[in-house]
Amino acid sequence: MKQLLLGVFCVCLLSWSNASGQTQPDSIITTKGAVTLITCGSSISTFQIGDGKNSDYDYRIVDGNVVFIRPVVANPRPTNLVIREGDNIFYMILAYREKVELSKLKYNLSGNAAASRPATGGTGNAGGTSTGANTSAEPAADDNAPVPDIDTVTVSNIAADFIKQRKVQRQYETTSEDITVTFSQAMSLNNLMYLCFRIKNQSGTPYQVGKITIMHKVHTDTTTLHHLPIAYKKGPSFFGGRDEENVVFVTPAPVLKKADELIFIMYNAATKNQIVLYVPMAGLPKYMVTK
Repeated sequence: MKQLLLGVFCVCLLSWSNASGQTQPDSIITTKGAVTLITCGSSISTFQIGDGKNSDYDYRIVDGNVVFIRPVVANPRPTNLVIREGDNIFYMILAYREKVELSKLKYNLSGNAAASRPATGGTGNAGGTSTGANTSAEPAADDNAPVPDIDTVTVSNIAADFIKQRKVQRQYETTSEDITVTFSQAMSLNNLMYLCFRIKNQSGTPYQVGKITIMHKVHTDTTTLHHLPIAYKKGPSFFGGRDEENVVFVTPAPVLKKADELIFIMYNAATKNQIVLYVPMAGLPKYMVTK
């Protein structure tokens, strides 16, 4: 078995230099008896599988920008994969397939600025430019999908009313860098989905939101994440020390199945670090979810 793995590994290495660049994938595939190779244009500063404690996969970073990854259990579960190289952050699904051609186990994430996901704010960020704790409303775009046309006056009024509600579901909560993000509630109306999150700065250091990404993970296709373009946002982007505010994001309403999941990613404008919150369908009103 060891000789087989070594032989497959050598074949992958020999063919790696001839591999052509690919568009940035939504998923990274692994298989039994072979290694998956990922190369990046810059040195990798972050490589995280799942929550960082995943034991289904093993990996090794070589020369700072090449990764060898392989499954170490019989049927590893699909999970998220985060890679940060240079100023780019790639967020993908890591999945296992029983049989895969070796040519499909090679991924090139370099030289693809349009497909990579910059960690910095700017055009297309959902954070805005608020400089205080007062709430603000502004259109916001996800850079991977077209933003639907909306009646901003009507949507703003609905979001303003929705943001006043006090319901908080603390079972769907995560904390990083003294910032706590809690899912509060959701609703759908006129083909739009309204998502409310409670954001709390537990430190005395101000926090500026650099970018927001919301994705839909479909249970029938664990290798793909569907980006939900943010059509509107209501709430602050700047949180002073000990600030705590509700923020509402409006996206097109996807078809949600019972086993699906929403993934909310918030980037720190200063450190470029991210906070990831997973929201299962159990947290949404039943009328929003189909069987």
